[in-house]
Amino acid sequence: MSELMETKKKFSLEELSELTGISRRTIRFYIQKGLMNGPEGEKRGAYYTTEHLEDLLRIKRMTEKHIPLNEIRKADTEEERPTLHVGSVTVCSHICLGAGLTLVVDHKSSELSGEKFKEFAAALCEFIEEFKNKEQENV
Repeated sequence: MSELMETKKKFSLEELSELTGISRRTIRFYIQKGLMNGPEGEKRGAYYTTEHLEDLLRIKRMTEKHIPLNEIRKADTEEERPTLHVGSVTVCSHICLGAGLTLVVDHKSSELSGEKFKEFAAALCEFIEEFKNKEQENV
């Protein structure tokens, strides 16, 4: 890695706000609610890093999907999704993979839709068929 990549970029609260389109007040609110860490340093020397920027962009993506703040929790990766609560309603597809084997896909959480979902289902069914054929050859 180059030296430039290893050094952390430093942002003021104002810069972070401009980069994300999130107000300074909202950023402070997210920190207060524990959705992200507070700034590095203290008082006038306080600054934000690319980790803060990534956290804010993750929170922004999730709030744009109408995920309530109480379900958004600090995550190291975008892969982590909030858990469903009793009474939550989701739209899912069921893919029959064989006798007694069904895959349930939540489109909102998986972010698979349209052609990508069709490609995924076809590839999965093809894999299952190949697996069954190999199993029969080994018998």
